[in-house]
Amino acid sequence: MIRTAECVSPMHPDKMCDRISDSLLDLHLRQDPYARCAIETCGGLGEVYITGEITSTATVTPEEIRQVVRDVTRDEHINVRLNLNQQSLEISQGVDAGGAGDQGIMIGYACRDNEHYLPQEYFLARDLNKFIFSHYAFDGKTQVTMDGNDLRIVCSFQNAPKEDLRRLVLEYFEAYFCDSNEGVPKIKTPLLFKVLNKFFIKISSFFFSICSKTSKE
Repeated sequence: MIRTAECVSPMHPDKMCDRISDSLLDLHLRQDPYARCAIETCGGLGEVYITGEITSTATVTPEEIRQVVRDVTRDEHINVRLNLNQQSLEISQGVDAGGAGDQGIMIGYACRDNEHYLPQEYFLARDLNKFIFSHYAFDGKTQVTMDGNDLRIVCSFQNAPKEDLRRLVLEYFEAYFCDSNEGVPKIKTPLLFKVLNKFFIKISSFFFSICSKTSKE
């Protein structure tokens, strides 16, 4: 069976959106442990847009929000647009009475693929991403496909030359094989890489439209 998993670095746009929304939730929870925040973040081309509804006694200023964005994006000149309002009365009434203001279904499982009880392709994609990020702390993505005992690796990191990526991937898996028991997959050659040959677009200028929603209800 062919199984594929991917992982993105902390400076990937998706992750930055998540971190901005999460950080704004934290700002409210520090003052009001009962705060309810439905905050969505998206952005691109030097601009971040934050919208949502909040029910809280906390006082969080626009400047504090903009500073969170600057800290996460590492861009002191990024433009931040805000559209935050109080939670609608209809939703608030249901939540205040003990209901849920949002619904979600999450599916997951533990397995015996490794000591972390995670699917092996997911563990390898994430661990490889962390290893490369320690050398190139920029936007990046890793993808691992397992087909029996064969591996296919797709890797792309901002500012990272193709030759360096190949070297780091081989270095990671060489150490991984040496530290692992029998039965670990082998790398199927030639390795497959998806790279843009050392692209330099700043993360604050790289278009993205993924929204993140963080809430406590």
